[in-house]
Amino acid sequence: VKYDRYTAVFFNTQNDKFAEKPVRQALAYAIEKKWENRALSSFNPDSWAFNSTVKPYERDLDNAKTLLGESIGPESLEKISLSTIPSMLTVAEEIKNNWQDLGITTEIQLINNPEEEFEALLVSQQIPRDPDQYALWHSTQVSNLSKYKSPKLDKLLEDGRKTFDQDERKAIYADFQRFLVEDSPAVFLFYPTVYNISRK
Repeated sequence: VKYDRYTAVFFNTQNDKFAEKPVRQALAYAIEKKWENRALSSFNPDSWAFNSTVKPYERDLDNAKTLLGESIGPESLEKISLSTIPSMLTVAEEIKNNWQDLGITTEIQLINNPEEEFEALLVSQQIPRDPDQYALWHSTQVSNLSKYKSPKLDKLLEDGRKTFDQDERKAIYADFQRFLVEDSPAVFLFYPTVYNISRK
């Protein structure tokens, strides 16, 4: 397993379907996370800034249904288009089945480029060597896949890159991970296994 990237489902938070946090959380709780190399956040678990105490979103279908009922109601979220690349089709099928347990029809759409417009997107993303994830999550960045906007997280990202004391940075990034996972602009799934093939 290489911990320099993680696989996640990114929600287009500018799409009305995913504008509400309870909806995103419900979809997170619905996914059965049976991978050994589980990812809890967008951080490398070997990083000095990794926060292991974030909400794990273990599968809880009852809670997922409750959250949907408390938000816009399940009838408002009847269908989701899940975009992914061909190599992740098997994982996409598993997520589709999980979401259909919530009564949500899920249609898988194969794409070649993650920059294409999407509702939900299953891809792997590179983890920066430094804990600074400004480029991935700040609201001003085009590389913010979920088009996520949070003044609170923007401020934490800005503070984290202006602070040089490692203990202070660690506290900032611990808060960042906690709030990011709580807000669920993405569902973090696993760190992908990479196989190196060599000729003898």
